[in-house]
Amino acid sequence: TANKTFKYGNGKWATTISMYYEYARGGRFSYTYSGDLNNDGSFNNDLIYIPTFGEIENMNFAEVDNDQDGNLDVTAAAQRSALRRFIAQDEYLSNNQGKYAERNAALSPWFSRWDLRLLQDYNFSNGNSIQFSLDILNVGNLISSDWGVRQFATNSQFLGVAVDGAGNPTYSFDPNLRETFTPDTGLISRNQLQFGLRYSF
Repeated sequence: TANKTFKYGNGKWATTISMYYEYARGGRFSYTYSGDLNNDGSFNNDLIYIPTFGEIENMNFAEVDNDQDGNLDVTAAAQRSALRRFIAQDEYLSNNQGKYAERNAALSPWFSRWDLRLLQDYNFSNGNSIQFSLDILNVGNLISSDWGVRQFATNSQFLGVAVDGAGNPTYSFDPNLRETFTPDTGLISRNQLQFGLRYSF
């Protein structure tokens, strides 16, 4: 944080400029299967095993014929290739291949945020004062739409799994998935303005 107050007009006027800066790593999350691998009745709590590129070749993938025309729309080969690319683009997954993901061990990307506050004070001769305030939250995003944007893991359950009666898993992966994180479009990533007026007596 940094702030500076300028007084002038024989002490009747005062202008304060304040700046707040935050640079932090995003929240923690876990990589889990989309499916019930251990048959405990829950479909979103089984920590994923991160396969090596060699192990991906031996995984059994479900092939899909969406329009039932006899031609496969999603082949096992396409899923294997896309899964390798997805793991490679993710820092945590690529660094932990051949291991089970740890609970809440993955982190969302770093983000930065600037907040600016302007205060204008006028002091009356009777001791009262009036203050006008302007807060610009996430001011960097006001300058550029690429600044101050947070990213969240929207594909932490990227690998689907189904288990047959003999305990054999069949996997599914959407070849259209290319990135773990997507930009958040909510208020937390947008610039906001807030005005205030206060009279002190």
